[in-house]
Amino acid sequence: MSVSLSAESRLIEPGGIRGAPLRVAALIDTVQVSGPGRQLAALAASLEARGVELRVVMFHRAGRAPSPFLEYLDRAGVGYWVLEERGPFDIRLVSKVRRLFREWAPDVVQTHGYKPTALAYLLRRGGARWPWIAFFHGDTRENLKVRLYHWLDARLLGAADRVIVMSQLHRERMSKLGDRVRVVHNACIPLPADAAAGGAHNEHADGGPRIGVVGRLSPEKGVDVFLRACRELVSRDVPFTAVVAGDGPDRAQLEQLRDSLGLTSRVAFLGAVDAVHALYASLDLLVIPSLSEGLPNVLLEALRADVPVVATRVGAVPEVVTSREVGVVVPPGSSSALAEGVVAALPLKDDPVAREARRAIVERFSVERRAAHHLELYSALCPRRVEIASPSVETVLS
Repeated sequence: MSVSLSAESRLIEPGGIRGAPLRVAALIDTVQVSGPGRQLAALAASLEARGVELRVVMFHRAGRAPSPFLEYLDRAGVGYWVLEERGPFDIRLVSKVRRLFREWAPDVVQTHGYKPTALAYLLRRGGARWPWIAFFHGDTRENLKVRLYHWLDARLLGAADRVIVMSQLHRERMSKLGDRVRVVHNACIPLPADAAAGGAHNEHADGGPRIGVVGRLSPEKGVDVFLRACRELVSRDVPFTAVVAGDGPDRAQLEQLRDSLGLTSRVAFLGAVDAVHALYASLDLLVIPSLSEGLPNVLLEALRADVPVVATRVGAVPEVVTSREVGVVVPPGSSSALAEGVVAALPLKDDPVAREARRAIVERFSVERRAAHHLELYSALCPRRVEIASPSVETVLS
């Protein structure tokens, strides 16, 4: 739901906020329903019950279709603003965001991505005094332009009051920023069930367990390594069928690799799948072959859907998959290690001990716990507004 600047705010169960609701503006630039976007929507609902009014600020390029994320926010009941831009370097966005913030007067500004980071940096250089929390969700290396954007992002993040990363590995990489860098893990957010959803099943199935990859088809996701691992499984006479759900710049190239490896009847490319809940329900194992990550949402989604995982040792994966019962962790870039991991992880689907381990992870990475960590951040930056000593917050953080 798009929110008018004159809309009245409402305080629901103060939960540690003194006086009027604490206002948080979250700038994010996305043309799809991304992982960071889903995390923001879930967080907004949980924070509202604690007296925090989080509003999303997005951008829309003139002449393009609106982002599906807007409909997602509407369904979640999260307020947002959309600012028009003429191109990727529309400097007028700076004045538009400044005007919006002057009217709405946020207590805290959060940024997610390189464009929001650059805007917050310019506004702070121009005299803005609101506390700034910059989120770093990981980087990709799909082309020179994207690498340049991430390079710029990494250099501007240091101007923020807090930098939030998804893993201890990223915290170590930014150690020069000292205590300003904090690790706040993503949460296991509920997936909308869609019993009527179809089209997620592999029409080329030859029988055997069903394994799958879910995510963007770009170089850092390692889907080519997954396909070569599938070739090794075939050579070892391991029965399986596989699906790759998602889209991206590498799809055509990856489909050609599949065919050249003789996997046309074994591996189906599904494209973007809206009914993700139904997809997870059809899997015996999720494979995350990434070469780099922050904390992959698909990892938490699979565990919440009671699906075991085999994942590469990147980003925060080892901080989530802490035991063999939860899943199998293998080195990145090795198709042989990934194939071995698949064989080792398949029996975890119906193992009662493994199921209990997955349930425990879901509780550990709850939305409520993440909201409590956010309140802790807001308390440090707005000590006169936030009281985090309430028993409910201490319980969640313990």
